[in-house]
Amino acid sequence: GSPEDIAAWTLLRAARDTYDRAKNALEQGSTQAPTEEQLANAYEALLAAEGSDWCWWYGPEHSTANDAEFDAFYRTLLTEVYIRLGREAPDELAEPIKLQPEHAQAVPPQTFLHVSVDGRETNYFEWLGAGLYSADRRLGSMHGRAYFLNALHYGFDDDQLYLRVDPVAEVAKNLRDCEFRIVIRAARELRVHVNIADGCVSGFHVEMNDVCPLGSSLHMKAAFGSILEVSIGHSLIECVGRSALALNVSLWQGGLPVDVLPAEGWLDIRLGTDVFAWPKL
Repeated sequence: GSPEDIAAWTLLRAARDTYDRAKNALEQGSTQAPTEEQLANAYEALLAAEGSDWCWWYGPEHSTANDAEFDAFYRTLLTEVYIRLGREAPDELAEPIKLQPEHAQAVPPQTFLHVSVDGRETNYFEWLGAGLYSADRRLGSMHGRAYFLNALHYGFDDDQLYLRVDPVAEVAKNLRDCEFRIVIRAARELRVHVNIADGCVSGFHVEMNDVCPLGSSLHMKAAFGSILEVSIGHSLIECVGRSALALNVSLWQGGLPVDVLPAEGWLDIRLGTDVFAWPKL
């Protein structure tokens, strides 16, 4: 099958395996097992994902004007399996399977940054010259697609990678309780979870290859107001042998993925002082 077909079936297999492990844990009386009600609810979501021709829509041979909606609903059903089992859904379920190139403005950094991480644009010059990924989502909005994220800014100083996520203006004030997930692929994969409660950062944690390293929170900051601002220390991102980083930012509400930048999955960020980034090692 095509890469889209393979991705769709692989995600379904992973959800089924998670359900099967939870079922076995319940049958064996494990203290980590879900309740019978949780298991039944997860099975209902799993059957909905298995019981239709979802995967028929993937690949180059079939397409409709509603591809994005079918894709989002399929991934929502798979996400529900994890939520109903009391598990955290994998980040991959935030990434569209049906790859439709998104019209976007992509500009590399033009200078090094000096950012005050306070959740707002402190002054006009703070993010001036930052790298930018700005999506043009007017076409999707015309088809009824709801978007939450508008643009991603990024840049460096000697010790920090700075990220700024701009929500869509009309929905920013309604992002009271949600989670931002930032994934950076370098020599090792780094995942940052930033939790928002009552419109402010309520906490964050870092995972490196699915392990939370001790003291990692001392090397980053996060703040949310009109925008999300995050700084991540160089010590957390292993760049040895790398000429670029890959970045992905997704927004989750109620445990479900609602938007992602870039829509295609990843933004490549070049390294090297010639592009105002950390030097190549």
